[in-house]
Amino acid sequence: MIVLLLVSTFSYIAFIPMVKAVISNDEWTQLNGDASMTRFYAGYGPDTSNILWKVNITGIQPYLVAFNGKIYVCSTSTAYALDQEGNIVWQTNFPEETTWPVAYKIDSDRMIIERYCLDSETGDLLWTSPTFNAYTGIFNTNVYSPEEKMFYAKVNSTIVAWDFSNPSEPPKMVWKTYIRGGGITGIGTTYGDGKIFTGSFENMQLALDAKTGKIIWATNTKGPMIFTGAYDDGMYFKGGSDDNIMYAFNASTGEVIWRYRPDTDGYFVTGCAVAYGMVYSMNKDGYFYAFDRNTGEIVWKYKGPNESLMWPGMPTVADGKIYVTTGEAAQYNAPQGISEFSCLDAFTGAQLWKLDKEALPPRESVAIAYDTLYIIPGDVTTAVDTISGNEYATDQQIWAIKDISPEEPDTVSTNWRQWRADAAHSSISDIGPSNLSLAWRFATSGSVISSPSVCDDIVYVGSTDGYIYALDAWYGNLIWKFKTNAPIESSVAVENGHVYTGGDDGYVYCINAKTGTQVWKTFVNGNQEFTFGNLVLKSSPAVIDGAVYIGSLDSYLYALDWTDGHILWKAKTNGPIESSPAVVDGAVYFTAEEPDTGEVYKLDATTGNVLWNFSIAYRPSFTGGNQMLGSSSVAEGKVFASSSWGDYYCIDTETGEEIWHFYDVTATEFIVSSPIWVNGTVYLINKFDLAAVNGTTGSAIWSKYTGDELYVSPSYAEGKIYMVTSQRHIFVLDINNQGAIIANATTLSSSWSSPAIANNRLYIGCNDWNVYCFKENITLQTSTIILSPENNELPLMAILAIMLIIIIIVAILLSYRIKTTKFNQVF
Repeated sequence: MIVLLLVSTFSYIAFIPMVKAVISNDEWTQLNGDASMTRFYAGYGPDTSNILWKVNITGIQPYLVAFNGKIYVCSTSTAYALDQEGNIVWQTNFPEETTWPVAYKIDSDRMIIERYCLDSETGDLLWTSPTFNAYTGIFNTNVYSPEEKMFYAKVNSTIVAWDFSNPSEPPKMVWKTYIRGGGITGIGTTYGDGKIFTGSFENMQLALDAKTGKIIWATNTKGPMIFTGAYDDGMYFKGGSDDNIMYAFNASTGEVIWRYRPDTDGYFVTGCAVAYGMVYSMNKDGYFYAFDRNTGEIVWKYKGPNESLMWPGMPTVADGKIYVTTGEAAQYNAPQGISEFSCLDAFTGAQLWKLDKEALPPRESVAIAYDTLYIIPGDVTTAVDTISGNEYATDQQIWAIKDISPEEPDTVSTNWRQWRADAAHSSISDIGPSNLSLAWRFATSGSVISSPSVCDDIVYVGSTDGYIYALDAWYGNLIWKFKTNAPIESSVAVENGHVYTGGDDGYVYCINAKTGTQVWKTFVNGNQEFTFGNLVLKSSPAVIDGAVYIGSLDSYLYALDWTDGHILWKAKTNGPIESSPAVVDGAVYFTAEEPDTGEVYKLDATTGNVLWNFSIAYRPSFTGGNQMLGSSSVAEGKVFASSSWGDYYCIDTETGEEIWHFYDVTATEFIVSSPIWVNGTVYLINKFDLAAVNGTTGSAIWSKYTGDELYVSPSYAEGKIYMVTSQRHIFVLDINNQGAIIANATTLSSSWSSPAIANNRLYIGCNDWNVYCFKENITLQTSTIILSPENNELPLMAILAIMLIIIIIVAILLSYRIKTTKFNQVF
């Protein structure tokens, strides 16, 4: 039992985050944020429990929303609009009293509450419908789809669709569908990808066509499927109310992809949240669970202060944090419990802060907008089974929680437009983080060897799953993805409003940077069969002055017109080109792997004529191969190039003559990286070390030993060097202190992706299939972020600790056995 306990204690579970539906425009436009009901907000979330303001509203009901710069709440007879300072801007009385009303944003000017349409700016009553009613009722959840311009309401045992294409007048009913097992209470409706998802008391989950109301699928479950679920990227997630099972359905077919049932006396009921590749849900057993979105495996769980909850509420997710009621005072047949509203780390489950309050579960009266958390505090009583609806009591207030001085993302917005930052391969940014606090990570379906490019707050990166991805640079949500026909190992360039790819599948693609649509493609013969002796990297484009320059394994350097993709010229070498060209002052610099030597070329950027070439001798390597993977960088009239193994050269850009040659006999290794020139010093990778070399003479100034094998090109900002290693580490080194490591992080696998620095953040691809973004501010206790290892894989220190404890236990048992034997022999 002791050993089992120790193994359980030291076990870790890895997870692969995926993108999720995003609440747009800094708003929370309806009951659960948006139509998909993932309860994820793509903006900032408070790191502290600082209460910005409290406002008293007599009779306030449990639901709240925020849009058009305001926060909207209701009593049973009045709607209120508050500004972001907590002032009541307007209040409008309803013609008739109602229970648990909530506002839905219809467009920029109108919102609806129950059967009433109000001007969201003034509160004026615009129309009243004699037939339509958005009545929420007891546990019902309705949904408005801006995409369909339809409102879907649960009415007794039917789902009714209403046409809001002309919101200036009351809507018309489009269809009504009978749901077997529907009832007066407790049926939620969710929208996603042209479907309406609704449950039943008859132990089934259903999906309806959002346009026609036709039932697409109905899947039997092991308990009633009532209350609320969440749609995310082709999957629908929902907890069963009686069977204590969390379900993941294929949204198109209804197939159960995974289910999870904890061995506890609990249930998943009210609703879940989806973000960062995980599904989050509170359970009556007192635990908060984080599941892997794709597999259903538990990533982590958090235990609240009580043995159980009266009724679990719904989590809200933002900025790597979860906000949820984790403790309730009311208990069934037990002493009074502890009220607790928690902010949890979304990746680890660590509690970051808490309030001795509840946010009125199971409604979970929480919304987040304008980088502020809004809650209606209250609690549930032991009378939850009454039919009056009065068993939930608010504190008659709404609170705003916001950090006093939050990090404002828009204070720094910079670009890193192509591989190594620019066409010269300078790899320099004006500002970069000194700490590595994980901001977000996005999972692709393949290794991310491609280095990210960042332009206008969008990250562009390729994956070996064959897709180019465009991601929001601040929050990591997917904007678009573009399918190619081969694994992508090159990096993209972003110029002139377009994304230009390498030739991984043989073609260079030009893609609209905003929409992800193809503009043109040109064949450059880059998909040759080729044996790599070391790393697998492909030439990345340099884009400048109306042309796209790209190397190919067919031994040609291509120049393409960036407008229509036609070939301006192509220059023949005597071997494959794996390196990426640098373009400076009308000249193109690159290396080629030729039969007898590596060759550095300088070409005229306009004509492709060879201006000079410089031969670099190969050195024998135990891995074999003469890959010229290191790409040239150019600065101050010098071009810096590397051999296949151990050598760096500084060459005069005008004459092609060698200026100096750096070689360390103790640190020979194949070279992938490009040097960086900073104020007369060249920084280069020297096997295990970062070396600072005099840019004029090539003599070593200092060298920092890291203990890791270093291959990938480093990057620079503000006196700091950023680099990744084959031992799964990311280092930030202080060049003003001889390379002292000032921050580090550990990923799940090695990285062949060069760091990109933009927006005072660090962006890196990884072989673990993820794209990572690290930011400056720290929300945890340490600047070292250690991410989970693979499932069922124990860290080395954990294994050693377990072995040591087992040895101690065995020794104690043997000692006890020997003593007992001697005792028996004596007596």
